Amino acid sequence: MCGVRVRGRTVLRAAIDNAWEALHTPEVFRSVSSPFTVFRTARGNELPDRFQPETDYEVTVWAMGLVPLGRQIIRLEDDGSSWEHRVVTDVGHGVTGPLSLLKNWRHEMVLTARADGTTDFSDTLTAKAGVLTPLAWIGLQVFWLWRVTKLRALAGDWDSPNTARWNARYAGATAMWSGKVNPVVEQVAGALTPGKAFDLGAGEGGDALWLASNGWHATAVDASSVGIFRGHREEVARHSAGEKVSPIRWMVADLTRSWPLGTEQADLVTLMFFHADHETRQTVWSRAREAVAPGGTLLIVGHDPDDAKLGIPRPPEDMCFRTDELEALVPSDWSSVKAEVITRTQTVNGVDVTVGDVVLVATR
Repeated sequence: MCGVRVRGRTVLRAAIDNAWEALHTPEVFRSVSSPFTVFRTARGNELPDRFQPETDYEVTVWAMGLVPLGRQIIRLEDDGSSWEHRVVTDVGHGVTGPLSLLKNWRHEMVLTARADGTTDFSDTLTAKAGVLTPLAWIGLQVFWLWRVTKLRALAGDWDSPNTARWNARYAGATAMWSGKVNPVVEQVAGALTPGKAFDLGAGEGGDALWLASNGWHATAVDASSVGIFRGHREEVARHSAGEKVSPIRWMVADLTRSWPLGTEQADLVTLMFFHADHETRQTVWSRAREAVAPGGTLLIVGHDPDDAKLGIPRPPEDMCFRTDELEALVPSDWSSVKAEVITRTQTVNGVDVTVGDVVLVATR
């Protein structure tokens, strides 16, 4: 028996991590379906804030909010084994009414990260409707075109302003940073027993890649989806070249907006050259501090405010910080705290300049 197959494609102007979350959000699910179909739930059986995989959710479906189409089960299956390519599949089914006529329902949503920080989206539905298949195909074609158009419009609000700003900066060069590990990270982490590490503000992943090459199980977090894409691609390239690199968990997240790691803790937490206003950096620092496991190490590095007097590119002075502010961050019951300014030579427009890095190394 012939079946229905409809497909839509578009580019979502959002990071793949944000698109992935959106596909698990009932609010987005309702928005892309309205007004053609309206989903309702019984009192006491409301949909959660996020669809969990392998879980049945029952809704009633109404055409244009007026004509009942029956009850439907929503059940998502996730394949997120690759950061760059992910699949969400709805394998639910109609329970009553016209919806129950659609058999072998399979709704597959595929996300593929792009180098420019956006995401390719493919939306495919296959089903069988018996003798009503031709009629169902016409209706679903219209509906799927609407879904894809609406989703593309919604995606413009999923990334934070910081993600858009950093992506724009990265767009001007094939690589913004050297790709090499920061010497302070190498020095501090090299003296520790490898374990679990959080590289916060990971940029293009230079530090995370070094950690993973030296036995650490690293999580790399950055607001820029372009930076994370480049880091992930470099990891893939190194694996292909036969290098021994522990798998890295890549995450696009704006730390000034949300904390993506929940209550997870790590043996090493690094925050390199994260510059923000006083209130924002204190909030992010505090979360980074709480993410340090007992016996673990917190490493924070930033530009010395005095560098601004040298006439070289630096964040505004009020977005930089000094050692006393870092020392005040660490509770008195931590086993060791060391905050200092380390000088190094930086070449600016062909001229060597001595600059300072404000460094905190603290052990919980």
